[in-house]
Amino acid sequence: MVAGERIVFTIVGILLFVAALALAYRSVDPIISLFTSASVIGTAAFLLNVILLILMIAEIAYTVTLSVRGVGLSPQPFLIVGLIAVIRRILVITVQEVQPASAGKSLTSYAGSSIDVAILTAVVLAFVFSIYLLGRRSSDELE
Repeated sequence: MVAGERIVFTIVGILLFVAALALAYRSVDPIISLFTSASVIGTAAFLLNVILLILMIAEIAYTVTLSVRGVGLSPQPFLIVGLIAVIRRILVITVQEVQPASAGKSLTSYAGSSIDVAILTAVVLAFVFSIYLLGRRSSDELE
């Protein structure tokens, strides 16, 4: 790997680390308000969203670290980031449906959400199957 690429990947890794730290710092107030607020569902949803975003950033940072070390890129970290993103979206849709403000939603809104969750569930299954196949391929290559 060229020295310039290493420098760029190192800078990107540092920026991702800083972004993850900033998100973790931002989640301190919601953690405190989780115990003191009346809106537990909304606060918990926000906190879960931030935690999953931090996980996505950590997985991308891991991929960048592998690139800096010269190990080469593997598709598994990208599939894991995609899996976390899809699960995050499913959770956001689900939390929106149980919010007290959603009491006035129409039946078509629920149907649209159900279709979204069904499609996202199919995407989760495709990601999990792909990760399984890649892991199986890796174990076959080791033998």
